[in-house]
Amino acid sequence: MAQVRIKLPRPHHGQSRALAAASRFNVIAGGEKSGKTTLAIEALLVGRYGALKGYPVAMFCADKDELVKAKRRVLQIIEPLVSAPTRRNQIAIGGDARIDFFSLDEKLDSWGQYATIVVDDAANIDDIDKLWDDALRPMLARYQGDAWFLSKPASKKNSFWSLYANAETDASWSATSIPSWENPHIDAAMIEKARAEMPAAAFDQEWGAVFLGHDMALRASQMVVGENETFRQWCERLAKDGLKVDGKPFKLDDRPAMAWIYDQVPSTLDEAYRLVLVLMKCAQVGFTVMEMLATIYLGLRFGPATVGMFLPDTNLADIKSSKRFMPVVRTIPSVHKLMTMEAADGSGRKQGEGNVRVRQIGDAMFVFSWTSGRATTESIPMDILSYDEVQEMTLEQMEKTQERLSASDVRFTLMGSTANWPDADIHHWYKRGSQYRFHSECPTCGSKKPLDDYFPNCVWRDPDTGLYRYVCPNGHVLEDVQRGEWIPDNPDADPPVDASVPKKDRPLRIRSIHFPQFLSPTISAEEIIFAYNTATDMKNFFNRKLGKPYLDPSQVPVNLEHLANCVSHGKAAGVVWKSRASGTYMGIDQMGNFNVHVIKERLPDGRQAVVHIEETYSADPFARSSELMEQYGVAVCVVEINPNYNDAKKFAARHPGRVFICDSFGSLKEDMIVWGDAPRLDPSDRRTADDARDRYTLRMDQYKCMQVSMSRFTARSPLCLFPDPQGLVQEVVEKGQRHAVAVLPRMFHHFTKTALVAKKDAETNQYRRSVKKIGIDPHFSYANMLCDVAWSRAHGTSMFILPEGPKMSDQQEAVKQAMPGLPDQVITLVRELPAGEVCGRCVSFDPDTSRCTERDLLVRPSDPGCAFFVPDEPGQ
Repeated sequence: MAQVRIKLPRPHHGQSRALAAASRFNVIAGGEKSGKTTLAIEALLVGRYGALKGYPVAMFCADKDELVKAKRRVLQIIEPLVSAPTRRNQIAIGGDARIDFFSLDEKLDSWGQYATIVVDDAANIDDIDKLWDDALRPMLARYQGDAWFLSKPASKKNSFWSLYANAETDASWSATSIPSWENPHIDAAMIEKARAEMPAAAFDQEWGAVFLGHDMALRASQMVVGENETFRQWCERLAKDGLKVDGKPFKLDDRPAMAWIYDQVPSTLDEAYRLVLVLMKCAQVGFTVMEMLATIYLGLRFGPATVGMFLPDTNLADIKSSKRFMPVVRTIPSVHKLMTMEAADGSGRKQGEGNVRVRQIGDAMFVFSWTSGRATTESIPMDILSYDEVQEMTLEQMEKTQERLSASDVRFTLMGSTANWPDADIHHWYKRGSQYRFHSECPTCGSKKPLDDYFPNCVWRDPDTGLYRYVCPNGHVLEDVQRGEWIPDNPDADPPVDASVPKKDRPLRIRSIHFPQFLSPTISAEEIIFAYNTATDMKNFFNRKLGKPYLDPSQVPVNLEHLANCVSHGKAAGVVWKSRASGTYMGIDQMGNFNVHVIKERLPDGRQAVVHIEETYSADPFARSSELMEQYGVAVCVVEINPNYNDAKKFAARHPGRVFICDSFGSLKEDMIVWGDAPRLDPSDRRTADDARDRYTLRMDQYKCMQVSMSRFTARSPLCLFPDPQGLVQEVVEKGQRHAVAVLPRMFHHFTKTALVAKKDAETNQYRRSVKKIGIDPHFSYANMLCDVAWSRAHGTSMFILPEGPKMSDQQEAVKQAMPGLPDQVITLVRELPAGEVCGRCVSFDPDTSRCTERDLLVRPSDPGCAFFVPDEPGQ
């Protein structure tokens, strides 16, 4: 039988002293980094009654996070000896030998018998002496086993001291102190640095393993960023010194995958300059905490500096400043002291905590602002920018905000968010970057792959235990999915820094990272697969669980198949591109020196035909709009009011009664469109003088209008037809370069980048409907919608006219002949409805009045169903 060998760490002098002095019950007080946990594992595995000698043993940790860390370390050492797949809190070695793990921040419900028990970080366990007498010691009865208690010492008021003191009166107890300097692997300079910075008593306890007679207070200077101290080192020091986030101790040691991300925050100016750090993440992984700590660190490291912390709107900015940022600052005494110390101008005035928008910490100013609307701090130049909740920001807003860094010597950007739409917001920046993904490593076969690459197949249910486990692509169980490495898919986006190159010549570096919930130690495989199997909103699952963008087909009403059908029907109807026409309708989407035009005419059967589309690039694009008005004999045109309000007004004035300006895209409770020249005015209109109110304006419900406009493309017999997609070629501008292309495919692409989203407001229980842009600004979608609004003006205010239906059927003629004098309204109910979605088969159709109750329109049973169609019979 082949022998299996493992290698245990060789004990250093201090650990050897403790092992040599061992008795049945042993208490070890160790200084910082003295090797306490390594000694605990030594006793657990090869002690007098160790697991590797065939005995059952148990390890007790202060909390679940420490338990995960301890189990991981043990498993790394003895993995070749493991005889069966490990359970959640147990490692089986063979025979009776096993290692059980317990977290003492939960109720202890086990009364098993063990030959050795080890309690790590005992000083952090409340009333450990009572727990020993009541629960732990009885567990040793069967084997008359050993116990080990290890911890950094606290004051003599702590119950850990009570156990340590037992050695003075009871020979079955042994007590050993191991100062940090007995560990030859620790950097002596680190110890001397701590000795120089800390009060003598505090140093003696933390590094010298000495019990003090009093509780040690946090020192005022403990949180100052040390020379050459990295962000991760700084955070780990804060954690040891009691940093709390949202009232809970901050911990990073159980998240090696996340710890690597902390390593990416720069600690030198060369590393920071023109670096954009992007985290596309799942929900609830602590990015906001990391962002706040990083901005504090960077502000102090590179001060004097101005740090801009941006959120989507003013309310979120205020909440973050007061409810998230300040509670963290208050748990870091020296940072809070810098914030509230006397002003640097010598006036003796106390600075206080600042206001909700601007906080000052030493030489660093923290500005809490927002990207939507016009920020009050727009003129403030900045050195460091951080964006939180990027999914609610537009690319244009972020590009504008980035200009604040132009004059800085730091120019570092940090951004993070849950994913949203493909190619939009955070995913846009992720794709531009290096695209780091975590490749979990299988210890059995050595394969490495991101779990989301083969989800849901990465989750497997163990038939023996009923537990869900992560597995590698080859089916082997992954005990620790955080074992692996971060690998970039696009490393060229983040080249190494060459400090010899002048700063002005250095390239932009974008380091992007994807972080799914698989890597969270608090989320189990069962939770992930349960959320997937029960998800009613798959987009929400992909965004918040997998941290990936998702496009729900139900939210994007138009696809290329629909549009190809419109082209096919257009060809059959003889629709062609025209250079001149009359009686047409036009919609214009304007963007500065750029207008997008869509022009349609009405076919004899009532359907729409697109006869011209155009992208106009000019210092005065409305001049070309006027030419198109005459060239195509436009009867009605609708143009949005912004951003060029004055130019739009002048354009409308040149064509009175034919051009209407849309000045509101908000929700309308009753109507879809309200025209400015309509006799019915709301109270605000009545309070406005006639000469100040534009007659030729309109208000529209953008969601409803876009929904109905898009529905014209999706019917089996579409209501809007297109000519040959390659038949109209124009010169367009992209990235400053002009080139000739067929423009209709560009229009089709815009249609597929337009989403209709309805989200339920938890507070009001009402749906909030909106039109979303996916990755690009789909100008043609809006121009087409405005063209349809113009169309509705010609065929009745505030409604969209549907094409004429077929003439009376033979069956109806027969009924009319057999029953002379029968009203036409009754005869229409006798007709055979055409196949598919028609008004007569909709739940909203009232046959008594022939009205649509959803949209309050007069319709025929045979009219094609609209976007609000719901079948009156299930399965129809």
